Amino acid sequence: MKCDFSYIHYRNVLKKALKEGFSLTNFRDYERIKSSPRVIILRHDIDSFPHRDLRMAQIENDLGIKSTFFVRVHGQYYYPFEQNTFLNLKQIMELGHEIGLHSEARTLAPLFQINMVDFFLREKKMLEKILDIEIISASEHAYLGRPEKFWQDHFFTKVKKQRVGIENFPQEKRFQKYHYLSDSLGHWREGCICKNLKKYDYIQLLIHAALWGKGGKEAVKKLLSLS
Repeated sequence: MKCDFSYIHYRNVLKKALKEGFSLTNFRDYERIKSSPRVIILRHDIDSFPHRDLRMAQIENDLGIKSTFFVRVHGQYYYPFEQNTFLNLKQIMELGHEIGLHSEARTLAPLFQINMVDFFLREKKMLEKILDIEIISASEHAYLGRPEKFWQDHFFTKVKKQRVGIENFPQEKRFQKYHYLSDSLGHWREGCICKNLKKYDYIQLLIHAALWGKGGKEAVKKLLSLS
């Protein structure tokens, strides 16, 4: 199998995972299939170019797969209430995928001198209002370091204790048995996902759809060079 960032390869990767006995799920539906012998939790962090995420959502839907798309409220390169982005997100939802919050509270709350938990809850409420949905999954945008007691000390732990409707955080303990694989900035640290399917039975797979498809990686690199 030729490894690249084409939509053809992405479709083939998903087909291969299904053929090799993986159950693919989003965070919302995780509890239903967590006892399966092989599981991939499939997520997308929408950092830029939301229309490419819609294309991924369509490919997955064709194969009967539902994933989680984490959306930034304070995105540098898009806004969920912009017309085209809003329509893309609504179409992703109509295909049965989950929309989660891609929070930037740990970065922006100190800048605005707002408590991190309060900032997070404002993000959550805003996204819920825009899309008329309930958000039950959230991830953090950007890598901000992982101290030894990351989860115990993280503000996400405080959020969960407040019982405000958030059920799933990718970083929490119950997901630690899932081997994390990501295509960050167009680079697989352990090689393409298709080369890792035989190595692990439990995978959390992060796909940045902006990198995929013709011109995807080049567009992202150009965007980053301008920021």
